[in-house]
Amino acid sequence: MTGFIHRKIDKIQTLGEKLKQHRESIGLSAEKAAREINLNARYIKQLENNDFDNLPADIYATNILKSYAHLLKLNPYTVIEKFNKEKEVYLKTRQQKKKSLRQNKFVSFFLNPKLIKYFFIFLVLASIFTYIGWGVNKIISPPFLLIKSPTNNLIVEDMTINVSGQTEKEVDLYINDRPLLIDQKGDFSIDINLQKGENTIKITAQKKHSKQNVVYRTIILK
Repeated sequence: MTGFIHRKIDKIQTLGEKLKQHRESIGLSAEKAAREINLNARYIKQLENNDFDNLPADIYATNILKSYAHLLKLNPYTVIEKFNKEKEVYLKTRQQKKKSLRQNKFVSFFLNPKLIKYFFIFLVLASIFTYIGWGVNKIISPPFLLIKSPTNNLIVEDMTINVSGQTEKEVDLYINDRPLLIDQKGDFSIDINLQKGENTIKITAQKKHSKQNVVYRTIILK
């Protein structure tokens, strides 16, 4: 059986590594190379370490590269082209990392156990308060009240008129502030004596702790 042949995969050198390799091959230290081209040694180190974040603006970095390439006997245009390509890749990679970091922070924030715990506590409390609010509103809301007869602003000739309608069970009902019994379905009916001219009939329905529901009927007796 033929065995696998293991080959060492050479690492692709960055521009900074190549610059450093050429500098060392001609016996120059970073400080001495910087003095040769009247430059601060930190720029040499930043170039060789691919420290794009701390390098000066592109126009200055390009001039530094030209001078450094001439010192190392390298083609300055090739060096600058490689620098621009590597910087472009670096900036894109950094942007993607930042985007990924923001997404991870966003996901981590919403998957935080404490946040989930507080969220469920909030839901439970909100449900309780909503239920209590619904119950209180049901208690204090005015009861249903429907007046079937008479209609408002009715003109009649008879001395009596029938007042009938429907409301909720367990409601206290009043006709002109006098209590009136209702049946098990909430229906009610009563005959009321009228006086000559305009008569106002007040029908009031109220549960134990609720607001009143008041309806008025104006009846005119000829």
